Amino acid sequence: MNPSAIIVAGVCALIALLYAPLVLWIGRASVQLTQLSTGAVLVAVTLGIGLRDTWRTARPRPQVNAHGAMLLAWAMISLGAASYLPGWALPLVLLSFCLAVTAVVSFVFGQVGVREFLPAIGGFFALGVLAGLFPTLDWPLRAIAGQQAGHLLALFGQSVELAAVGHRPPELLLRVAGRSYLVATECNGFGLLTSAVLVATILAFQARLPGLSKVGLIALAVPIAIAGNFLRIVGIALVAPRVPVPYGLIHEGVGLIFYVAGLGLIWFIARKETSSC
Repeated sequence: MNPSAIIVAGVCALIALLYAPLVLWIGRASVQLTQLSTGAVLVAVTLGIGLRDTWRTARPRPQVNAHGAMLLAWAMISLGAASYLPGWALPLVLLSFCLAVTAVVSFVFGQVGVREFLPAIGGFFALGVLAGLFPTLDWPLRAIAGQQAGHLLALFGQSVELAAVGHRPPELLLRVAGRSYLVATECNGFGLLTSAVLVATILAFQARLPGLSKVGLIALAVPIAIAGNFLRIVGIALVAPRVPVPYGLIHEGVGLIFYVAGLGLIWFIARKETSSC
């Protein structure tokens, strides 16, 4: 058997053992939090596309190379740095995992494979960061959504009142023209934020945009998602009293419209950016 293949197999086994807790944690978070589930599916689909495209251009030929070795070295450095920088532990461990996986891809498929797998690897990194940020961002996202929706509804001549209810966890109530709407955790827009950031990340790597363009597209996905969420709340508050349709159907229907619109806008911007590069 090829000695390089044995070394690559050993590296794969070591990486699987080393990063299994991280992958399992992200998997559990994606199952437990509906806001992350769609993002996990996006990453899985992108991984499948990367594997398909790589298989069309390169067959597996396990071979230790300098490119993969350098990536693996940086992966170990990032992992070691996480123990000295606890505040940055999650992004550093995620970066370490992504570098290690990229090293394995380089060993198995060469640099051609690395290019094809980068969208999925970048998407996994973004998904992991967002999973870690969910507890911190839940209430601020709800507060922003409720406040901005209230301001916009007031401009439309609606009487608006926003109040926090001291439950555990706290709840946010938006009263519009005598009707109350609960801005619950499920309404914080984190699902749209996750999908928007992941779509921007995946498209940025697929299109091989320059570094600053990548960062700009991913950063732009955040305000697009936040705006899409509070516009969704505005739409629900305006439609629900006027349309004789079950509230649940209105809630899901309006939400789907703004979800698709937000992701479509990111896709359009990415396409324009690609054509200008």
